[in-house]
Formats: sequence, C-alpha cells, structure tokens
Amino acid sequence: MHRLLRWSPLLFLPVIALGFFRTEEKAPVVIPSAFRWKNSYWLEGGEEQAITRNGIQRVYHKLLDIDWNPANGAHPVSVVRIPYQWRNYSERRGNWTDQVELVPCIYITNNTFLKLDDGGTDLLARNLLRKLRMELPERVHGVLLDCDWSPKSKDRFFRLTRIMNDSLDVPLTVTVRLHQYAQPAKTGVPPADRGMLMPYNVSTITEPGDVNSIFDRATAEPYFAHAKPYPLPLDIGLPAFSWGVQFRNGAFVGVLQDQQVQDALSLGLLTGETNGTLQVTQENNEHMPQLHLGDVVRVERMTPEVIAQVVELARTAVNSDTLAVAYFELGTGTFQRMSREQVEAGFDCFGPRRQGAFPFEHDMTEPFLDSAAAIAVDTALWVPVDTTVPVIDPQYKRP
Repeated sequence: MHRLLRWSPLLFLPVIALGFFRTEEKAPVVIPSAFRWKNSYWLEGGEEQAITRNGIQRVYHKLLDIDWNPANGAHPVSVVRIPYQWRNYSERRGNWTDQVELVPCIYITNNTFLKLDDGGTDLLARNLLRKLRMELPERVHGVLLDCDWSPKSKDRFFRLTRIMNDSLDVPLTVTVRLHQYAQPAKTGVPPADRGMLMPYNVSTITEPGDVNSIFDRATAEPYFAHAKPYPLPLDIGLPAFSWGVQFRNGAFVGVLQDQQVQDALSLGLLTGETNGTLQVTQENNEHMPQLHLGDVVRVERMTPEVIAQVVELARTAVNSDTLAVAYFELGTGTFQRMSREQVEAGFDCFGPRRQGAFPFEHDMTEPFLDSAAAIAVDTALWVPVDTTVPVIDPQYKRP
C-alpha cells in the first residue's frame, strides 16, 4: 500500500571547510503539539486559549479508553467524541479542520491484551477501525495507539498494531515508555510508522516516599545512558501536569487531580509543604469525603524548570528530521499557567518550529480504509458498556 509519509533519518549536510569534509547535523523541524486527554468532547475555554496562545499545530485527542470487561471482553470504558472544532456533526468538517492538525488516540490497557487470544485481537482491531470510520472528521493526520505493553502481551498488541497499520491511510504511532525505549531487543518494536516517547512517569506511583513519580532525573537518566537510536522515528511527549498521590496508613489509595489538591488546600484540609508532602489535618465529608484524617498526600508538580530537565534528556533520543513535541496535557492548570515563552522554549530546544501548511496533503474521505479491509468491517455499532473506571491503574504509567 502506498504510505502517505515515510520519515527519513536525520539529514547530514557535508560542507567543505579548510580543505577537509566536516559533517554538520541539521536540526530537526518541530511540530508544536499537545495532548487532549479529557473525557468531555467539547474544548473548554482554557483549552482553546492554550492552543491559540501557544501556537499549537497538532492536537493528540483521546477518542477511546479500552479495558477488559468479563461480560463483554475488550470494550470501551469511555468514548470521547471529536470536538466540534474539527467536526461539526451536521458534516465532517469544523472550523479548525484546516487550522490545527488532529490525531485521534486510543488507550488500551495492558490487561486487555493479557486476556485476548488471536481471534479476540482481530475482532478488537476490526471494532477500532469501524469506530474510527464512524467518528473521524474529514481530515486527520495520523492515529495513535497508547498501551504500556509487556513481554507477555506484546504479541497480541503487535498483531493489532499490524492489522491497523495495514488498514489505515495515515501514519500509525504507538507510545513508547522508557523501559521499552531502553531495551527494544527485550520488549520488541511495534510494527508502526512512529513512536511517541514518554520520558516520564519514571517511578512506581503506588510506592510511598518523597520521590516524584512523574519525573525524577536520577531515576530517568539511566534509561538514556546507553540507549542506541530507537528503531522507529520518535516524537516526544513532555509532562505538563501535576497531581497528588494519596496514601492511608502507608498504602496507596488513589490520585487527586491538581484541582482537587488546590480545593483541599483552599478548604484548609491539608498541612505541610505545598510542593512536597501534605497531611490531612481536617475532614470535610461534604466536599471531599475521600480525604480522611491522617492521610498523606504527596504533591507531584511539573514546573518549567523540571520540564527543562526532561527536555535535556529527551533531546538525546531524537532520530528523525521532523518530529512532534507534545505537551501533556491541554486541560491541566500546570500547562495553562505556563507562559507562551516557557511553552515555546520546550519546542525550540529540539529545533526550529515548523512554518507553513500541513505536511500531509491527503483529505480523509470515506472510506479511509483499504477496500479489502473495509469489506471485512461491518456497520454495527460498538456500544460502550456500563463499567466503573478505577481512579488509576497502578500498572499503567499515564502519558
């Protein structure tokens, strides 16, 4: 099948100087990007402002969360429709269709692939392709699969990746965690067009202590120390979020989003270092019943200074002449509080920002699957089941 884009290795420009050849590395072109990982299908005002203020050219929008359900197998626990900026539901275009690139994302738990057999994997791939056909606007600029696959699940995940990559007419990207980046011979390399390196969530979130599980340089640095160029061209995700990790009697309870931590501080429920470890010293069962006296909350914040440390390490992983650098994520107070200069500094450390029109010239018209694959996909709806989503899956290192 003709692929829309094949990413080339870094270009080297030989120049003659002082009578000998000297090789200069050409800086890659950066596509300023951001993740959109909320479960609401409308962009809030702060999200729109963050896109326009920071010159975001591409948005990675979470479309589906897939988990294993005993009654229904691999099934959606959330479906987030495309915001009207990209698709007005009376037609397949929106005001931003030709303004900001859109990459729909599908998150699938590792547990799903541990439960699936080959036949179930093929069925999941068909369901995902059908859902994409139903939901996508006229133009998209790729599809991203997010799964923290393991040695036991990689065969099924790679099988699904291959099926989808053979059926899509746009580049397929998969997320790559640090352990997968550092040990591709052990973890395998998915049959995708690109990888999205997630150089954060470096420690186990469920462990008590004062180490920031989102990013700790001493923990992250060894992954880059001896890593060879990754076999797939890489894009880069940058963490721009904060949260509170709640413990009770030394045991992990769950995650408080940044706004919940701020609300608890405003209500006077927490005492301690606002950028460190806090303790619940008052209860408010009406507004925050999840907080009990004596609970400990480890506040993990990403600041521009810490993000700069992530950038410094992630730059060593760049292996293509064009890459997306994507902040996670648009809706967080952490990202929205960053100035334009701070956001752009993260992009500019990798290379010059892309100027001009989209790099892909293909309009997404129906059907966007290969004809042979389209025949195999029926038109039945894939209806979400009523499931309870856990606060966080400790095995999942959220991008």
